[in-house]
Amino acid sequence: MDAHSRVLTVEKLVEGGWGLARLDSEVVLLRGVLPREKVTVADAVEHKGYREAKVCALLEASPDRVAPPCPVYGVCGGCQFQHMGYEAQLDVKKMVLAETLWRLGKVHVENISAPIPSPHPFGYRSTVRFVVFLDEKTFKLGFHQEHSHRPVEASGCLLAPEAMRVLISAIAERLRKKPRLPLHLESMEIRRSVTSGSHLLIHRAGPAGRDQAMRLVEVFADLPDVVGQVVSVTRGRQGQRWVQGQDWIAEELDGVIFHISDRSFLQPNWHVNRLISRTLSEWVEPDRGPRILELYAGVGTLGLPLARRGALVTEVEANRYAIADGRHAAKRNHVGRCRFRHLRAEAAVEGVGEGEYDLVVVDPPRTGLSPGCLQGLLRIAVPRLMYISCNAATLARDLSRLCVSGYRIARVQPFDMFPQTAHVEILVELVR
Repeated sequence: MDAHSRVLTVEKLVEGGWGLARLDSEVVLLRGVLPREKVTVADAVEHKGYREAKVCALLEASPDRVAPPCPVYGVCGGCQFQHMGYEAQLDVKKMVLAETLWRLGKVHVENISAPIPSPHPFGYRSTVRFVVFLDEKTFKLGFHQEHSHRPVEASGCLLAPEAMRVLISAIAERLRKKPRLPLHLESMEIRRSVTSGSHLLIHRAGPAGRDQAMRLVEVFADLPDVVGQVVSVTRGRQGQRWVQGQDWIAEELDGVIFHISDRSFLQPNWHVNRLISRTLSEWVEPDRGPRILELYAGVGTLGLPLARRGALVTEVEANRYAIADGRHAAKRNHVGRCRFRHLRAEAAVEGVGEGEYDLVVVDPPRTGLSPGCLQGLLRIAVPRLMYISCNAATLARDLSRLCVSGYRIARVQPFDMFPQTAHVEILVELVR
C-alpha cells in the first residue's frame, strides 16, 4: 500500500476512539479524525488484520470538529476526543457502545439510552497521576505518549479542575527549581476532594529510607489546601510507606461521608459517580428492602447509600484498605443495614446459597468478571443483576454469557465518566 498517495474517507469511529477507513479491502485505523472526513495518510504500519496510519493532511473537515484546547493533545496519550464537540462525543460513545456489544458479544440492545453527560466536560478529575521525569536536567510532571513509555510534559492538564491546576503548577515549579531530589521519585498522584476542596499528595518512589521520604515531603509541606502526603517506596516485595498528616480525603455522596484513603480506589469523576449512584438507587428501589450482594464494592460508595435508604447490603471487596474505609463510613454515618466481607468476588459467590439475595451489583475492573465469579453468578441465578462497567469489550463478553444462560437485558445507561476520552461508564440491568 502506498499510503502517501491515497485519499481515505473515514467511515466511523470504533472502540478506543480510532477512525476506521478502508483502502481497497484493507481496514486502516487513524487517530484524530471524525466520521465522513477525507484525509491523506502516511507511515502505514502493518498489524494483523488492519493497518495503522498517520494522518498527513485533512482535506474535508466534519462540522463536529473543534480546535483542541490542550497544547500537547495528540502527543500525550490521555485524551482521544478533544478535536470533537462535546455533543458529538456523546453521540459517538453511544454508537461505539452499541457496535462493540454486537461485534464482540453478539448482544443487540434496541434502546441504549443517550449517555448522561458529565457536568464538567473539562476540569472534572478528582485524581491525576503524573510521571516524574528528568528533561534537560529539570524535573517535570507529565504523562506517557500513546503506545510508548516516553513522557511528555503535561502539568497544565485541562482535565484537572482549576484549583487542582493551581496546586499542580506550584508543585511543578518547585520540582523545576530542584537540581536533585532526595529519592528516585517515579510518580506523583494528586487527589482532590470535591466536598472540601482539600488535596492529598501521593508520592511513589524507588528504594529509599524514612529520612529521604521526609525530605521529599518537606519540599511541598507548606502548599495550601494539602491535608496530607504519603510516600510509598519500593523495597523488596513488601515496600514501605510513610505518612505526613492525613492519608485520606473526605467525600460526600447521598448524605454519606466517606474517608477515602490513599490505598483505596477513588473514582476520577466524583460528579458522575454521584449520578451513577442516584440512577442505581432509582432502579433498585432500596426502600422496598431488597437483599443486595455487591461485588467489587470498593469503599461502598454504591452500596452504603442503598443501605441507608432501606436495602440490606452485603459489601464484598478484596482490598482490605477499601473495606476498612467502608466500615469507617458505615460507623460514622450510622448505616446499620450493611455488612462487609473481605473476600475476592469469586470466593464470596461460592459461599452464597440460591435465594439468599434478591439482587447482585457488580462493578468489576476493566478485565471484567473473572470466570469463577461469572460461574458463581450463574449458579445462584438472582432475579436481577446490575452490572457497572468501564470497558465495553469485557462487558460485551460477560453479557453474552449471561444472556445465553437465561438473563435478559432490561436497560442500558451509559455515563460520560471520562469526557475528552474514548472511555465510557455503563450501567446495565439484567433480569431473569
